[in-house]
Amino acid sequence: MNAPQHARAGFRPGPLSVAVVMTGGTIAKSYSPAKAQLYNFEPKVKDIIAGLRTDDLSFTYIDLLHLDSLDIQDTERAQIAAAIAGSCKNHDAVLVTHGTDSMVRTGEYVCDRMSGFSIPVIFTGAMVPFTVSGSDAVQNVTEALLALRLVPAGVYVVFHNRVLPLPGAQKDIKTLTFEEI
Repeated sequence: MNAPQHARAGFRPGPLSVAVVMTGGTIAKSYSPAKAQLYNFEPKVKDIIAGLRTDDLSFTYIDLLHLDSLDIQDTERAQIAAAIAGSCKNHDAVLVTHGTDSMVRTGEYVCDRMSGFSIPVIFTGAMVPFTVSGSDAVQNVTEALLALRLVPAGVYVVFHNRVLPLPGAQKDIKTLTFEEI
């Protein structure tokens, strides 16, 4: 007797090329002992991905911004949208690392200015910096990379075991995660 067939709707097998647009945010913060502060001066997502098994993924890293998301304005959102638009032309998926405070706003800005997405564009980040014990950065990046294979073309926030389409998500400041609205 044959084993039951399981639906794999939307799963994209095989090698994928992924553009990683890095904008800063908590996920990328590192500690500066000289200033005794956290700063966005290193793109930590490269270190996160280097620690994962990603044999069938190829990455193009776009080190776009090193900003806290509270400092991202429409000028920077236009830069992010342009980087995504350019990446959509020659990649199978786009991963955007972004600070959590204005992640949804930037994602909605991208949705408002671009249409007809042909690939998935996923925003993720972290509530705790990658360099700090107890960070959620590895979890969120890992989940985002898996979601790139599963979701249809469009714009999403992937965070804490959730895949939320944009528009339609918000940050819950009480639980420090994202939720559907």
